[in-house]
Amino acid sequence: MPKEYPKFTAAAVQTAPEYRDKPVYFDSEATLHNCVARIKEAASNGATLVVFPELHLPGYCHFSIDVAKGPEYAGIWAEYLRHSIEVPGEETDLLCRAARQADTNVVIGINERDRRYNGRQYNSVLYISRTGEILGVHRKINITVQELLIHTRGDGGGNLRIHEMDFGKVSSLICGEHHQPMLKQCYIVQGTKVNCSLWPGCLGGGEELPWVAPALTTAMAASGACWCVLAANYIPPEKRPKDFYSNTDFHLSFGGSAIINPFGEVVAGPVRDQETIVYADIDLKVNEMARGVVNIAGIYSRWDILGLQVRTNQYEPLVSMESVESGRPEAADLDQAQAAERSALSGPPPEGTDTAARETPTDAAALAELRARVAELERKLGQEASEGRA
Repeated sequence: MPKEYPKFTAAAVQTAPEYRDKPVYFDSEATLHNCVARIKEAASNGATLVVFPELHLPGYCHFSIDVAKGPEYAGIWAEYLRHSIEVPGEETDLLCRAARQADTNVVIGINERDRRYNGRQYNSVLYISRTGEILGVHRKINITVQELLIHTRGDGGGNLRIHEMDFGKVSSLICGEHHQPMLKQCYIVQGTKVNCSLWPGCLGGGEELPWVAPALTTAMAASGACWCVLAANYIPPEKRPKDFYSNTDFHLSFGGSAIINPFGEVVAGPVRDQETIVYADIDLKVNEMARGVVNIAGIYSRWDILGLQVRTNQYEPLVSMESVESGRPEAADLDQAQAAERSALSGPPPEGTDTAARETPTDAAALAELRARVAELERKLGQEASEGRA
């Protein structure tokens, strides 16, 4: 039997992170507890999708380098790294528990610290289901203005996938990614129903975001026949640090959160210059009504003359030379390699040890493939020899 189109309430959270005066600058713990409170508040008002702004945890990087104050900038960079979030980690555990207890899906902008490569930070979006499961992370593929001094660019593979929540498929675009037509096309073709549009809520420099943010978000909604939940930060004057760092733009904060339907109509907001939560009722039937006019993933596509290539593997800065030589590049695990080296130096295994059981799955697969190639080569050589004798 055909199912009804899902209907639910979405919420765009527009509240300030907790900034501090120097020398600490950030308070990730206080901001995290505020996030949990906003999740509960939005859920109590019926929201089953709660969206937070760009880099909300621990806060957007409203600072850029002043070459006359290099040591001070280095200190703030180190504090930003210290207050950033690992996935999974203690902070994500709290967010997952809040989502599960509130029975709501959560999408939140975080400053992500790379667990594997020390010092790497990403401008990321964390997806959490209403059951408290981490569905994935999207890392901003191109970074903007002062972010260039902090963040590593996101890669391919899972970074470009959209995620399935209980009501349908969800994607996210971070600020300048709304300018990326190929990234938007990638999401549209995958069938996104709701795009979470995360913005800093700051006036900007070369472009005026009070006009650019809603215009680009509306363009995504209309071309993708999807709902867009635009979440932007607003920092009221009383919450702006007074002794932070000289080269900052906290004073340019304005917000601008809104919710836009698949026809490009703004159904809630934009709200500026106040802390609030913006709500709207979402009906996914409207997506299909809009798709009946222009369907980029269907009758309005021309994949035969305009194609989109996507890198499906994650980029790794360390790649095993052995895997490159075999034609199947894989990330180098130096810890595993050192363990194997220590094992080899310790001498052969005792008699009766099943050496096959000691092989890793990757080693066993490579060995099986090599044996198959040797057997095929021997078969061909034998066939050629028999044909020569004939």
